[in-house]
Amino acid sequence: MASSKSVDKACPRAVRNDKHAGMAATEDQVKGIFNRYDTNKDGFLRKQELKHAFACLGSRMPRLRALLALHHADVNGDGYIDQSEFNNLVTYTLKRGYKFK
Repeated sequence: MASSKSVDKACPRAVRNDKHAGMAATEDQVKGIFNRYDTNKDGFLRKQELKHAFACLGSRMPRLRALLALHHADVNGDGYIDQSEFNNLVTYTLKRGYKFK
């Protein structure tokens, strides 16, 4: 798995801060990225996995974005995003306006 400081070659490169650059990420793309970063395939996304996914999406502060995503989407407060909370996470992420080249 790639760290937030290295480039994951399988990750589409996201662009930020240029309203004319790239296409908005689709729901399917965002779901695919989060599913890819569920490294142990247990159906739960933990903070570290979210951090790596947000780094892939191009977040300049993936650790902070992961914490904010947990705060927003973790309805039961267990510290993980489970399948029942997954759509909340995707909706939150799409609202951030990530774009791909």
